[in-house]
Amino acid sequence: MAATITRLTPKPERLRQDQADLLRQALLPFEEQMPADAFRAVIGLIDRQTASRKRWTFVMLSPEQNAIVVDYLAEHSKRPLTALRVWALCFKHLRTDTGEILLTRDEIADKVNQRPQEISQIMSELVAFRAITRTRQKVGGMKGPGMVHYFMNPNVATHLSGSERDAAQEEAPPLLVLMNGGKP
Repeated sequence: MAATITRLTPKPERLRQDQADLLRQALLPFEEQMPADAFRAVIGLIDRQTASRKRWTFVMLSPEQNAIVVDYLAEHSKRPLTALRVWALCFKHLRTDTGEILLTRDEIADKVNQRPQEISQIMSELVAFRAITRTRQKVGGMKGPGMVHYFMNPNVATHLSGSERDAAQEEAPPLLVLMNGGKP
């Protein structure tokens, strides 16, 4: 029988983890009734707190797919350095259970010191390349098509494992592949 190394967690920390897990589970049924920004902020905070206590956040990242995105941005983005910073930032603010990027366009702009319009262009480049997807959610009292939410393409990065990951990757659009002289 192989020995295992186990990190002992003090009782107060175990209780906080359990409480955070319970709070997260208690909030999930109310997602539709809560303002989207508030819900995302609370879930993100809980996830970051429990991840920091566990000392590790885990997202499965395909090195090949990530390299394709990085190469594409470096060679084709109108703002390659900013685009690469935005791409890296997306992973720091990824909701681990859904793959949602928990930053708004304005928040991304603030973090990389750019104008929101420039971030829209970069995110549109990532959407066109299928590295991320974009959805809109109507917000009561707000005119227009709704608030934008970004999600990581599961073919690039996911928290899922096994058959769940396989199903999500099967449904996700493949990344566009750059071709040199007609050869991939």
